[in-house]
Amino acid sequence: MTTATQECPTRFGEGIIASYPDPLRTCIWNAIVEKATDVHLHCVAEGLRVLHRVDGIVHPKLMLSATEGRKLLNQLKTASGLNFVRSFIPTEGQLVWPDGDTRWEVRVTLTPVRDRESAHLRLLSVPRNQWDISGIGFHAVDQEKVAAAVGSLSGLVLITGATGSGKTTTMYSLASLMDLRTTTTYSIEDPVEFRLPYVQQIEVDEQHGLTMYEGLRTILRMDPDLILVGEIRDADSAMVAARAALSGRLVLATIHAQDAAGAIDAIHYLGVPYHVIGSSLRLIIAQNLIRRLCPDCTQPREPGDGDRELFSQFAMEIPENLMQPVGCPECHSYGYRGRTGVFEVAGIDDEVATFIRSGAHHREITDCLRKKGTRSMAQDGLEKVALGITSMEEIRRVCTFGRGIELMRRTTDPLSLDIEDLTRSEV
Repeated sequence: MTTATQECPTRFGEGIIASYPDPLRTCIWNAIVEKATDVHLHCVAEGLRVLHRVDGIVHPKLMLSATEGRKLLNQLKTASGLNFVRSFIPTEGQLVWPDGDTRWEVRVTLTPVRDRESAHLRLLSVPRNQWDISGIGFHAVDQEKVAAAVGSLSGLVLITGATGSGKTTTMYSLASLMDLRTTTTYSIEDPVEFRLPYVQQIEVDEQHGLTMYEGLRTILRMDPDLILVGEIRDADSAMVAARAALSGRLVLATIHAQDAAGAIDAIHYLGVPYHVIGSSLRLIIAQNLIRRLCPDCTQPREPGDGDRELFSQFAMEIPENLMQPVGCPECHSYGYRGRTGVFEVAGIDDEVATFIRSGAHHREITDCLRKKGTRSMAQDGLEKVALGITSMEEIRRVCTFGRGIELMRRTTDPLSLDIEDLTRSEV
């Protein structure tokens, strides 16, 4: 873990630095240098363990003594507006850290662990006024699908993926395709991830009665053109979002599922009838994040038999060489630097909509989408491997190549998977 005490004043303004004590300043600065999205401060028997999550992977960085750990946590509490006294319930706070043209928002969560406390820092940053859809990894054909769906100005667009897969970034980027200055746009989020210009952003506050459902109901009375839903997670908000799309509004919403067909399963499981889904849905974007190879140290290698088999499985041309990670000072010896998305972008035309309204199962919808030219995330990932953007090892880490998908195809109810099925899938 590098020391930042002497570097910080040259990077930041003197007045800003003076407001943060040195151990906390060093902790945050080291995370920014490594481009970490999360810092974990775990209390253990030896003291306080510091871990960074960089490009989705956790790396142990440092072990602080118990005294040093308590000092850092106390400084963190003070800077984020939390009570200095040890809390016996989880608490949340926030601090702001300017860095040139980037404004970092550091969200802090502290929780009691045995007789001490652990903390988590989420570092959020967006370059000012930049929500460019061309920079998040969409194929040119998929960009056209997205632009057409958003340009229709009505209907439901679902963005699906696991936690931390970049769904909110994609949702904001889609919203930015519209002229938000001349559009009445509202969002309901839990929490508001980033500030989006010209958007009236409402944050869920269940302690005061502002639920996702109540927020959506209020938004519908505010004459919206565009509605952003941070996450559909209950039956009431799912139904309101779908009916808002049917009434002529454009609704962009995120939901948890593995793939495009899984998003239909997920919203139906929350109680939205198939005929409403088929009539309101315009587009599904399923996504995940993969690490980009570091351009300064990547090296070529010949494809192995397993690599050739995967490319052949999708009837794709096998590259002469594949790029692999090495590690250098520029990428902190990780071999990767930055991330991009892998996507499945499924447009819902009349034929697919009719199929959905009939109550077709996961496999049937997936097969229908493939026949209409919708590429899977695995195929999109292999194309990025062929272009030298990422490695085969990274694609194998992120994509299931059918293993998990086959399990999901057996049922439309995500809770009915048998434990033996899940066990066999890991073998």
